[in-house]
Amino acid sequence: DDRMLQSRHPFDIKAWCAACNAVTTMRVSWHYCGTNGQGSVHPAWTETCACNSCGLNSRMRALVDFLFSKLRAHSAMHVYMAEQITASFTGMKKLFSNVTGSEYLGPDYRPGEVAAEFKNHVHIRHEDLSRLSFSDGIFDLVLTQDVFEHIPDYQKTFSESARVLKAGGALVFTVPFFYDQATTCIRATVDAQGTVQHILPPEFHGNPVSNEGSLCFQNFGWDLLDALRTSGLSQPQAHMYWGPWAGHIGFPFFVFSAHKALVN
Repeated sequence: DDRMLQSRHPFDIKAWCAACNAVTTMRVSWHYCGTNGQGSVHPAWTETCACNSCGLNSRMRALVDFLFSKLRAHSAMHVYMAEQITASFTGMKKLFSNVTGSEYLGPDYRPGEVAAEFKNHVHIRHEDLSRLSFSDGIFDLVLTQDVFEHIPDYQKTFSESARVLKAGGALVFTVPFFYDQATTCIRATVDAQGTVQHILPPEFHGNPVSNEGSLCFQNFGWDLLDALRTSGLSQPQAHMYWGPWAGHIGFPFFVFSAHKALVN
């Protein structure tokens, strides 16, 4: 990774983009940069290396690659994606013929409600991943990208994902993942009155519908796979992505998947 760093300024590399299905130019920037355990200053690798053609960064392109090269997804699949106003959602609309997207707009909205206008965006569907408005068993794929860490009852979101999947369907997602942790570290909880209780100093991540960002409730460890099994999903797996030839730099990064069992 360090050998890829030509300078502490933005720079471009040529790499294979799974979304564009071509070699493209990708921009490595220093937004959200940090220091690793060895003291090396480096970019936030999963958030950078964005393709200049489609706009997708490393983690977004890794999810696309997994869907089509590993999961063997096809364009006719019915897809639910827990985002709607992002470049990634726009990209998925080009890859699948039937994609439903949503954003979490806040507690004043009902699941499934469509906001006529929200922060300069029109016709945005509101969904709460812990209580989705969809009927049982209607989607082939449920996709989320760096969302589950912002939901205090993440176990319920896994169960809801399983509920709305068809038999044989798959939940595919990314989250900030701490590969050196056996168990998930809880940073904050919500009490019975709906008040956030902080266990560790508050940590906020970017949010496409709010300038205030989103509070991170947990740092996931390897027991994430057990949580997926408990929710009724099978074959939970962590798929590691790294390779400068495809614009995936920064070790390690994972795409996670789990399946709803086929009915006997």
